[in-house]
Formats: sequence, structure tokens, C-alpha cells
Amino acid sequence: MSCTHKVILLLVLLMPSAAAYADTNSDINKALDYYAEVWSEGDLAALRGYYHPDFVLLAGNSELNLDQRMADLEVVMKPGEDQGELSYSSVTVRPLGEDHALAFGQLKLNFKDGTHLESWFSSVYVKTPFGWKALMTHN
Repeated sequence: MSCTHKVILLLVLLMPSAAAYADTNSDINKALDYYAEVWSEGDLAALRGYYHPDFVLLAGNSELNLDQRMADLEVVMKPGEDQGELSYSSVTVRPLGEDHALAFGQLKLNFKDGTHLESWFSSVYVKTPFGWKALMTHN
């Protein structure tokens, strides 16, 4: 077998199958739906479970670890405050091997006063025994 054929065979073996891609796409979209649901309910404990322990948020000129992110969410999600109803759209998922994936799309927060906030996001996910967890997000 020539060197070229070996490289092609290796690439084919390393590529995720169509079924694996479909599962990854479905699982990450379910994770985003779950996040939107618990965000809208104001459930901080459930929100923490969405993130990987090594999570990093990149927003503006800031880099926040998981504890810093959760502290920010506690401020936003004070009881009685309107943190908005979260939704995602135009989400694209791209596998990055078997245990990692990139998702990007649009998010929207609709507030009770009729205002809204729209933004693009990108997140890298890692597959864990407990499902896909957000490892890094950029807003």
C-alpha cells in the first residue's frame, strides 16, 4: 500500500460517521434547549451542570472561568428579576473528532418589557459520561 493510500485510509478511519454526526448534532441541540429552559426558569444549579468544570467564557475583553461565570449569573438571576427568556436559532454543529464539537449560532433574550438582546455565540463542547458539556463559549 502506498503512502498516499495509507494517509487516505487513516483520514477515513478518523472521520466521524454520518450517524455519529447526527447524534452529536442532536445531543448538542438538546443541551442548548435544556440550557434555554433552565435559564428561563432561573435554575442556577441546573445551569452549572451544563458547563464542564474547566469552562471558560470569552466575552468582550474578559475571560471568565466557571466560578466567575456562575457568580455573574447569580447577579443576573436574582429572584424577581427579569433575566429574559432565552432561545437559540440557526445553530450549526461541527464535530471536532469523537469527543469534541463546535456549535455556533444566534441567541436571543426576550424580556417582559418587550425589549430583546440578540447575539452570535460559538461554543466548544466536550463529550463526558454525563453528556456534552460546554468547555469554552465566545459571545
